[in-house]
Amino acid sequence: MLETVIFFLFATVAVAAGLAILLSTNIVRMAYWLIAMLISVAGLYFLMGAYFLGVIQILVYVGGVAVLMVFGVMLTSRQLAPKLRPGRFEALWLTIVVAVLLVGLILSILRVRLAQSELVAGNSIADIGHSLLGEFLGPFELVSVLLLVALLGAAYLARPKIPVLGAQQKKGTTPS
Repeated sequence: MLETVIFFLFATVAVAAGLAILLSTNIVRMAYWLIAMLISVAGLYFLMGAYFLGVIQILVYVGGVAVLMVFGVMLTSRQLAPKLRPGRFEALWLTIVVAVLLVGLILSILRVRLAQSELVAGNSIADIGHSLLGEFLGPFELVSVLLLVALLGAAYLARPKIPVLGAQQKKGTTPS
């Protein structure tokens, strides 16, 4: 009973923080909500008994990526809190993509529950490594591609907004 209450507490915090990330227009607040979501996901890992993954979640994602993102945003942005507002086309496109991904996630969860098999728990880090590079190589590579796309998106958002000068402006002449 207590495990169920704790699960719903962590799950509610994770979902609420995820929604706050999506609905916030302040990029610094988005980073703080991301930290809250990652900590609640680590709590879910601890609840499942995956202590190694929970510690890695906190050390790598919360301690490294999220804090680096917060400092990167604070140090590189020209405004303290730039506002991000998607256009109508972007919001529609993202809604369609999220709906397709949600349907795929639900179908995959239902398929896994129907064909659930006994997983052997890794007793050592070597067993986890063999699992990651063996039977779970596909999802492992998908996560690496996802992180690469997130890194490229962050680099795109953090690029300087300097207009390209024309040939006349470089020579010091003004257009007539």
